[in-house]
Amino acid sequence: MSAHILIIEDNEMSLALAEYLLRDAGYIVSSATDGGNGMRLALENTAQLILCDLDLPVIEGPQLVQALRASSEWRKVPVLAFTAASMSQEQRQALAADFDGCLVKPVDPASFAATIGQHLDPGMRVSQG
Repeated sequence: MSAHILIIEDNEMSLALAEYLLRDAGYIVSSATDGGNGMRLALENTAQLILCDLDLPVIEGPQLVQALRASSEWRKVPVLAFTAASMSQEQRQALAADFDGCLVKPVDPASFAATIGQHLDPGMRVSQG
């Protein structure tokens, strides 16, 4: 069974690349381009992982994650920060805001899906190779 991954990203090129790489690897992908729609999709669908930009229109990434984490059903779902900032301070802020990890854009196409898979339960990972 493939994992359902929700990507919340307002940069069209980053979103398109992430969607392509994850679908190509065999994951089911939903996406939103702002925090409001991202929250709606998260609440309407069961995702096994959320990839969320930090700087989003409507609701920013850290606020979105804090709102999701208020519900017990979302406390166990991995949420990864997805940002273009080569950051140390921003990484710490993301992790402190209930994120489970951080991916920096631009992504490495060769390792992106495998990196996502490391945050999923083994039964939800797609086989590589």
